[in-house]
This record gives sequence, structure tokens and C-alpha cells, in this order.
Amino acid sequence: MTTSYLPSYYNGLMKKYPVVTQEEWQLLDSIVVIKHIRKGESFLRYGKVARYSAFVISGLFKFSILDEEGTEKIIRFGFPDDFLANCESYNKKAPSAISITAMEDSVILRINIKRLEPLYHLHMNLLHVNLQLFQEMSEQQTEHQQILSLKSPLQRYRFLLERRPAIVQKISLTNIARYLYISREALSRARLYLLDQNRNFCD
Repeated sequence: MTTSYLPSYYNGLMKKYPVVTQEEWQLLDSIVVIKHIRKGESFLRYGKVARYSAFVISGLFKFSILDEEGTEKIIRFGFPDDFLANCESYNKKAPSAISITAMEDSVILRINIKRLEPLYHLHMNLLHVNLQLFQEMSEQQTEHQQILSLKSPLQRYRFLLERRPAIVQKISLTNIARYLYISREALSRARLYLLDQNRNFCD
């Protein structure tokens, strides 16, 4: 069986998760729904119980929470081929404390989790991907906690610049500030300082 049987938007996922066979991707394709989500629309809203997960085909997403004062803070971003889910809300059947929102017009492969779970018992490769996804999300959470442990805005921004340049390149300063838990002004100062440092170094 050749890859021509699958839409081209699976190519990135097939490279990212090579353990999954062509037949298994086709099986997954039979239960997914392509959804177009406009900028600002939610994949998952605060207070709603999660029933779906998704792979991002195109676009950008933010995973955000509200602090005690109602201020939005971003805990993670979702890029193409990334996974969108709130497993805690689904497993506990509890209202989500996280909102997952499109940062630009996006396209996703939406999956009803209830339809996906039985496949794990029949296809170990899909179970393996599920475990890999949990590991990826855990690593991202640990990295974010590491960023927040850094005391100054400059240290936090430098860490992001060195470890996650894609975020710096594709995300607005306002949303980067929300991810770093600092003000936009503090982020702008840190960014200008590093630009000046690089300029002086080049001179």
C-alpha cells in the first residue's frame, strides 16, 4: 500500500511517528474529522469537559489558564503536527481549567477520544504514539517550569531564544510575554538588550 491513499497532510505526522503503519494511519483517518477553526475560536473552552483531541494540520494554538485575577497565562503552544488535548479533563470528566485557542486560522484533524481508545487494544503502535504524546507533553511542562524558575525576564527570554527559537519567530511579543509570565514591557527591554549585545559583538 502506498502513501497516495492518504491525504498529503499526513506526511508530517508519518515522519514524526514512523512506528505507525500505513494501514493504521488509514484506520485513524476513518474516525477523524477535518475542522477549520478561525483565529480566536476555541478548540476547548474553560469549564467544558474535554471530549476530543486533535492533530494540528496548519495554524497555531495556545494552551492558556486564568490566574486568580483573571489574567491569561499561556502554558504551551501547538504548532503543525502537534497534539491538542486535555487528558486530565477527559479522564476525570471534569471541567477544563485550560483553554485551547487558535492564534490564527487553523485546520485540525479532530478525534473523538471515545472512538480512539478501543484502537489502543488492537494496535500497539497507536498505543506507543499515545505514550510518546504523553511524554512530549510532560517534557514541555517540565521545560516551562524550568523557564519560570529563572528569576529575570532577560534569563527567561534568552532561554526561549536558545531552546525554542520557533516560538520567538512565530509568536507575537504579547503572547510570548504571557508564556514567560512577564509584562510585555519587560520582554521588550530584554529583547532590545540582547539585540544591542549582538550588535556590539558584530561591531
